[in-house]
Amino acid sequence: MPEEEAVSAAEDFCRMCGYDEDRFWEAGWPTNTICDCCGNESGIGDMGATPGVWSGVEGLHAFRGWWLGFGARWERPRQKPRDWDVLRQLENIPPQWRTAAPPPVDRARRIAERASSGSLGTETVCRVCGFSGEVFWRDGIPTETVCPSCGVESGIDDLGTPGDWDTLRGIRARRGYWAALGARWADPTARPVKWDVLVQLARVPDAWR
Repeated sequence: MPEEEAVSAAEDFCRMCGYDEDRFWEAGWPTNTICDCCGNESGIGDMGATPGVWSGVEGLHAFRGWWLGFGARWERPRQKPRDWDVLRQLENIPPQWRTAAPPPVDRARRIAERASSGSLGTETVCRVCGFSGEVFWRDGIPTETVCPSCGVESGIDDLGTPGDWDTLRGIRARRGYWAALGARWADPTARPVKWDVLVQLARVPDAWR
């Protein structure tokens, strides 16, 4: 779908979470509908988004990552279906709002930024997806371990200051982007048989949510 059509078409889905029981945008204008699922208000939380480019959808991913980090709680719990599956719902989000890839990483710049980044000391839980079992940071120093679940590299893709809203944007955006693409495992052989994405995300320390 061309971008101009994507912008002008009616949107019966939430750009953040994929909930599709309301009209959120009509002919390019927001309806100011508050999503029963994630609580986003169309025209407020998703205003200024541009389909198809990372810079235009990063804010959507960041909100989604924050929402997922806190358990994907429903704004109106009574509307939640009994068989609700968060990843299946996220598939409702059209590709132009979820698939644009992050730009290539400037490793030299990221390494230089580590000095101003925070840490919880030795961290054995991925800041982005909650995978545990690897040492991602040791005594405040990144090990440059690539998470087998979300594929994020510690010290490169997970920089931020614990508990600081602005600096956690990148971590949340990566979380939201990963989930919007189906929470695919970087190393599928490491995925447990009975895996639940929300159970894993619940392990993310509060400081990185």
